[in-house]
Amino acid sequence: MIKINLKSLLLFFFLVQVFSGYSQNTAIDSLQIYVKKDTIRVNLLNTAAAKIVKTDVEKAMQLYSESESLSNALHFKKGKANSLFLSGRALMSKADYSNAIPYFQNALPVFQELKNREGVADCYLNLGRSYFNLGDIPNAFEQSERAAAISEEAGKLKILSGSLMIMGMVHNNKGEYGKSLELYKRALGIDEKLGNKKGMSAVLLNMANQYKQQGDYTRALESYNQSIELKKQYGDEFGIAANLNNIGTLYQDMENYSASLPYFKQALPIYEKFNQTKDVLGCMANIGLSLMYQNNPQALPIFKKGLRLSEQYNDAGSRVIFTTNIAACYFSYNDLDKALYYYQKSVKLQQELGEQQELSNSYLNIGRIYYAKKDYEKALEVTKKGSEIAKRFKIVKYQMDFSSLLSQIYYSIKEYKLAYESGQEHKSLSDSIYGKENIDKLSQIKYKYAYKDTLNTANKNVHFLKKTVKNIDAQRKWLIIGFVALLIILGFVTALLKIRKVKMQNQQLQLEQKLLITQMNPHFIFNSISNIQQLIYEEKDDDAINYLSKFSTLTRQILENSNENYISLTEEVQMISNYLSIQQLLYSNKFNFTITVADAIDPETIFLPPMLTQPFIENAIKHGLSGKSANGEIDIRFYLNQEKLYFEVLDNGKGFEAKKPAGNHKSLAMTITKERLVNYTKNQNFVVQSDNITDTDQKVVGARVIFEIPYIYEN
Repeated sequence: MIKINLKSLLLFFFLVQVFSGYSQNTAIDSLQIYVKKDTIRVNLLNTAAAKIVKTDVEKAMQLYSESESLSNALHFKKGKANSLFLSGRALMSKADYSNAIPYFQNALPVFQELKNREGVADCYLNLGRSYFNLGDIPNAFEQSERAAAISEEAGKLKILSGSLMIMGMVHNNKGEYGKSLELYKRALGIDEKLGNKKGMSAVLLNMANQYKQQGDYTRALESYNQSIELKKQYGDEFGIAANLNNIGTLYQDMENYSASLPYFKQALPIYEKFNQTKDVLGCMANIGLSLMYQNNPQALPIFKKGLRLSEQYNDAGSRVIFTTNIAACYFSYNDLDKALYYYQKSVKLQQELGEQQELSNSYLNIGRIYYAKKDYEKALEVTKKGSEIAKRFKIVKYQMDFSSLLSQIYYSIKEYKLAYESGQEHKSLSDSIYGKENIDKLSQIKYKYAYKDTLNTANKNVHFLKKTVKNIDAQRKWLIIGFVALLIILGFVTALLKIRKVKMQNQQLQLEQKLLITQMNPHFIFNSISNIQQLIYEEKDDDAINYLSKFSTLTRQILENSNENYISLTEEVQMISNYLSIQQLLYSNKFNFTITVADAIDPETIFLPPMLTQPFIENAIKHGLSGKSANGEIDIRFYLNQEKLYFEVLDNGKGFEAKKPAGNHKSLAMTITKERLVNYTKNQNFVVQSDNITDTDQKVVGARVIFEIPYIYEN
């Protein structure tokens, strides 16, 4: 029989319980340490992925996926929510918005369960961004509105600013510019308060794009430059490229193509550096356009190369752009059939993509082609269709172009009242964009930002007058002062030209005279100022003074002669000479000119109606010499034949078959000038003779225009 000591038994059970309890607690503590280490690993995976997402999205997505799986295993909700959210952001960085949306949708309920209002608001914000980029405007606004409400309540101002900006973009997309601008300004105020330079820069970029769309180029240029300055401060090289590209397109809209080209050329290598195919293609297209409008033959090869690349990368948006630009190029070569073919292809692509604003521009050019073909019925139908789109989206630049084209069409079909109304609409829209005040401000802004590092304090009324370089000499200072004074004078010139009304006895003539757009059109003034200003910046003082003198003389002559029924032939020749000198500057001296008055004529005693010759001279330069990059010749002659005064202009271009149709403004001016000649001569059979000049081999070597000028002889 085994005897058991009761005390020993009790001690044994006590020790077993103690050691058993100790072992269990140790295991629990070890598990807690293990779990804690793995939640740290989740956070480390997310951090590591965030560091490489800009350079390697695929690897970042793998790390986020591993983080999500580990979070699920550990029931670590915060880690899971962050992994899902950051995965969505990674996909957004490569514009994969459709696949990004499910990640935000899955992260949202986890953040809600955690009562993390910042995470909830951020999910709604990024859902709004994704839907906007996918073109789902109603969903974009709904999600952004939710984000704004939650972030404002939670005091998360950075998210609130982003939400307001998306809401502003939605209103902008719908053409509700007042609402969008209000939201942009509110977002900008929040970012300024936070010192959030990235946010400020993004809002300013959107504001600039809206200003440009509305034709408010002054504010657009200011906002673009402000955005660039901010991006420089935090080193956003790619963002700087985007703004440079936008400034280039602004100058394209102003038809100052020589000024636009340097901005595109600065942006292109940055886009290439970041391997951004879509942006590279867009910048190529812009470079091609600037070259095309300067009659550079390199434009078409660039467009065709861009079209091949866009098809290779299956980029539908770029394919539309290059198709449209190829059409424009053929139009500039006067190959109307090829131009029409590519524009019609472009229309189909734009309709498929729902690009209404670009569709409006295609309709504009198709209307111009039909007008050039004298198919006025089709021209009117297409032009009205495009005009409705431009008005619906409030695209001021296109509205202006459509009203000009409609005026021409109505004039051609003898609907003079409608022609006059459309012409007045064109003038009103043109004044809103190219008014003297806007031109002054644009010049000031360009000067301010292009030479920012060398500026002193600016006077409130004349900004760039006192912005001088430290070592600037007195002669250069007075030159700039004289230039600014000229700009002020131009304000009075433009105002007086706008109210000019030539008194004519015949009521029909008076209607046609109202239709005659001023010879000094706003593009000519703006481009002249920009080019003269460039001479000043390049310290070509003698050239600048020379052109300033000619330009000021020309504006004075236009002003003085605009209300005169007759001026002397001497005054007409002086005005033509000054006009041609300025045009030489604008066309980079690609042509020379001569003006000859026959010996039998005393120009002081011959008086003729003003402004009869200028439209034909401009047509010879703009279209007759369109294929030449150098060695152009314009020869102008005045002579008597059987007591009749004749005007003749010759060019050494490709002739009438090679010329593209005259642009909107001058086509109308030439047409009305011909009508004026008919009424002055009282000859309904009056004609303007035009023919090609050929050599001995019957090869076309130029063009000639001749017509009789009615005159008064005073001894």
